[in-house]
Amino acid sequence: MASNNYRRRDGKHKAGVSINRLALLKEAQPEKLILTALLVLTFILFSGALNNRFLIGWDDGEYLSDPVVASQGPIDTQAIFSNYHLGMYQPLPLLSFAVNHRFSGPVAWPFILTNILLHLINTLLVFFLAKRWTKSLLMTTVAALLFAIHPMHVEAIAWISARSTLMYSVFFLLSLIFYDKYLTEGLKSSSYFYALTFFILSLFSKSMAATLPILLLLIDYFHGRKPGIKLFAEKIPFFVLSVIFGIVAVKAAGSFGHITALEEEYTLVQRFFLIVYGISFYLIKLALPMNLSAIYAFPELKNGMLPAYVYTAALLPLLPAASWWFARNYRKEILFGSLFFLLSISMVLPLFWSRIFIVADRYTYLPYLGLFLLIARVVQKFAGSRDEISKGNYRLMLSAAGMLLLLLFAGSYQRVRTWHDTPTLLIDVIEKKRSDADMAHGYFYLANYHDAANETTEAMQYYNLALSRNSNYLLALNNRGILHGKAGNLGAAIGDFEEAIRIKPDYAEAYYNRGVAVYQTGDFSKACADFSQALKLGFKPAAEALNRYCMKSARPDFDNAGADQPTNGTTAEEMNQTQDE
Repeated sequence: MASNNYRRRDGKHKAGVSINRLALLKEAQPEKLILTALLVLTFILFSGALNNRFLIGWDDGEYLSDPVVASQGPIDTQAIFSNYHLGMYQPLPLLSFAVNHRFSGPVAWPFILTNILLHLINTLLVFFLAKRWTKSLLMTTVAALLFAIHPMHVEAIAWISARSTLMYSVFFLLSLIFYDKYLTEGLKSSSYFYALTFFILSLFSKSMAATLPILLLLIDYFHGRKPGIKLFAEKIPFFVLSVIFGIVAVKAAGSFGHITALEEEYTLVQRFFLIVYGISFYLIKLALPMNLSAIYAFPELKNGMLPAYVYTAALLPLLPAASWWFARNYRKEILFGSLFFLLSISMVLPLFWSRIFIVADRYTYLPYLGLFLLIARVVQKFAGSRDEISKGNYRLMLSAAGMLLLLLFAGSYQRVRTWHDTPTLLIDVIEKKRSDADMAHGYFYLANYHDAANETTEAMQYYNLALSRNSNYLLALNNRGILHGKAGNLGAAIGDFEEAIRIKPDYAEAYYNRGVAVYQTGDFSKACADFSQALKLGFKPAAEALNRYCMKSARPDFDNAGADQPTNGTTAEEMNQTQDE
């Protein structure tokens, strides 16, 4: 009897397991089909980038010429992890460049293919994370689809040097997934360990990862976790690592000249509006990703005032606040999605110091996830109200949604082609005519591109055009002066350097370069005074010029007809203002 009962229970148990497995398989089948279609569509969209080239003069060339990337021997991991590169501490992306170079050499498409594959991995991880947070296949699909094809994400994928954005996002998302598992599966120490480990890897990829500890607190709130000693104590390792890597990032940027005061003397109030403008810009491009550019210059002051559009942009962030107030049933989700965006993008908002560009498309790569989740909620709400809407209106709204997706796809496809090579990218910036400042930057970097190719006529033409848009463009004055000097037009060269010094009296390299030009005219004492001033202002190459030339010129028997003369030239800092963060 007992045996028979045992067999019946065992049989029922097995049948139950089979039925449950079958149900799970049926449930998982649409998900697998959707995910497969999403990844295939995304690869097709970005496969056009495989025809693109290295962006010389736009960081790609700098990485390719880095000895730790281009050397033919074993990869020097010690040098990769113990040094700054282009003013950044991003050893894992640099290591990936070195691996790419070992397998394919200086061929662009394998580098770009790696970027595309990283984007596919991120799309997969976004799908899994959204599934955990939304518990809805529709919302998950919408969020992952927007992440995969949005035009604002093209820069991070099509530009090889932006790989740090892709790599930090992979580890960042993995850390979020394991932390979510930690919260929902009984606070297992293994999940916590994985979350911390992937966070460290994310920090080794890009400094933007330092925002993760604050997002973990946001996830605690989202899951309704009550504050307590354990909740805050478990975040201590995350915050300590953020501070350490934040200090490293600041030192790296400072060593390369990335941390500088803004060119314009913005007041405290104006800086506040610049931050709000940056947020508004990203919100606008989320909904209307048109007129995208590789360059977004800081707004120019006119009569001490920012342009009117900067002030009016402050109204846009009020929309999420208004939606939070009226959407009572979804306040928690609106707050979560909005704060996810704001907190994760906070490190690259225009604060008291910045790079020369106020915003960049690639900065939205991961932060937009919070906003995509909000859009997904709206879509689900619309789908759930099907019975309340007439069939005609429902079909019309469905057609509009489909058209919007097609426009996003087409926008990304076109944007991929814009990143084909450096001239194509910069000409696009110029032709957009967003502002004189944007055009000046476009002309300047195009001039640098031709200058590096020893096409001096074209370089001079574009430096002139840059200065026609911004007569106070210091880098353009400096580099044009160098071209004049190399051509033997010393008067014009000295004039450019003096104008640069007039605009910025502490411009060390302009003093050095003027010293070179003056030395070539035979005025050694004035040249040495310029070298000395450049050294006082922190331009280290001036020390060599002082020791090598000024000590000789002080000797009575010095022959100034000698061929040994100092040469002017821009530093990597001035010629290649790297754009990645």
